[in-house]
Amino acid sequence: MEPNDFSATARACGCGGPFARTRGLQTRTARRRLSFRREMSASPDGCARRLRARRSRILRTMLLCAAACMTITVRAEARTPLRLSEAEALAVRANPSLEGLRQAAAGLRHAAVAVGELPDPRLSLGAENVPLSTFSLRQQQMSVVQVGVSQAFPPWGALAARRRKALFTARAAIETGYERRAEVIFLLRQAWFAALYAQKAAAAIAREEDLARETLAAARARYRAGRATLADVLRAELAAGSLRNRADRLHAASAAARARIAQILARPRPPVLDTRWPVLHVPGPANMRARVARQPTLLAARDKWRAARAAVGIAKSAYWPAITVSAAYGKDFFPGSPNWLSVGLDFSLPIFPEERQDQGLDAARARKLEAHYRYEDHDLALLRRLRSAESLHAALKRELARTESSLLPTARAAFSAALDSYAAGRVDMTGALAAQRRVLKYALLRLNDRKDLETVAAEIDWLTTQRSGGTANDQ
Repeated sequence: MEPNDFSATARACGCGGPFARTRGLQTRTARRRLSFRREMSASPDGCARRLRARRSRILRTMLLCAAACMTITVRAEARTPLRLSEAEALAVRANPSLEGLRQAAAGLRHAAVAVGELPDPRLSLGAENVPLSTFSLRQQQMSVVQVGVSQAFPPWGALAARRRKALFTARAAIETGYERRAEVIFLLRQAWFAALYAQKAAAAIAREEDLARETLAAARARYRAGRATLADVLRAELAAGSLRNRADRLHAASAAARARIAQILARPRPPVLDTRWPVLHVPGPANMRARVARQPTLLAARDKWRAARAAVGIAKSAYWPAITVSAAYGKDFFPGSPNWLSVGLDFSLPIFPEERQDQGLDAARARKLEAHYRYEDHDLALLRRLRSAESLHAALKRELARTESSLLPTARAAFSAALDSYAAGRVDMTGALAAQRRVLKYALLRLNDRKDLETVAAEIDWLTTQRSGGTANDQ
């Protein structure tokens, strides 16, 4: 059979074959081209409108395709689990409190430049000894139009002391920003570990629900056989219901922790978390104590102490006089009169210091001592928190190892033995349920120990944080 006969037969049977579909498509395309050429030859304006309409349809189609591709990409990114290291980098970039502190530190750096400069000179313009009768500058010889300029100089050493104080205040703001950055990372890790604990604890309770169903099935089987009471069945049902209540609370705790993560990351919706436990590096005890001395909180307290010492220098400079130098040129319009030049020097006289300069100096010295004691208190508090966290980390590590290697496997074996004994009638329902609760207890204890261990490691990393770039106060 020829191809044309095959196509005709297929069309007659109502099932278009490949030849029929191809030929029909070619026919429709040829008809459209012929119609388009006729329209172009008949009406150029109508052809231009059709071209614009066709281009607009093509453009709309391309825009819809691009939007669909972007939506698919965003949804794929939303489903991709977020790792802790990626979340930390995102928090450092996107957290609004860190950006606010960066802008505050930048403002203080600019202010430190401005505060050490001389005040602007002052320009004066005036007329002196003008007669009220005629307001003529040529009537009297004493009438003068005067232009002057003056410059004020603060007391000796005041500018340098102000510059030092502003510089140390700016450095303290920079160190506060680094401390806030470390705190944001610690809060993120804390919420991250809480969310992982809630998710894994809910999964552990789901596994324990399977054991509870086995216990309930065994109780019902014994009850049907007449070897158990209805109270045993009800106790098993109550145990399964209490597990569901705990699972609901854990789901709520997981949602709260993920909401905190979204707040830290400045995201409208909580991300999907990587369910693997991250392992944080903990420095050795010698490195810990050496790194505390470079902790941003301590460096910020030290810079505030230095700023307070610079404020004492500002108070001491108040005992020196402030000087104002002025010069003026006077134009006399009376015929034959010369022009005038005036030069002046003004001094402040701090000759009564008891109620002003002395009090200001004593207040500055008191603030300096306060900043010094606060610096020492920060140092002692950091050492105390570091020692506590170090001992707690070692204890949690030992406890987690015991739970994983001994306590949890023993509890599971005891539950299996208790369930077999209950099925054989050797123990009652109370013993079987107690063994089941012990399995859940040690399973949750293992997860809680892991959460606390990683949280304490994050706290140690926070307490031993050093600002990026090595040495401190290099700006």
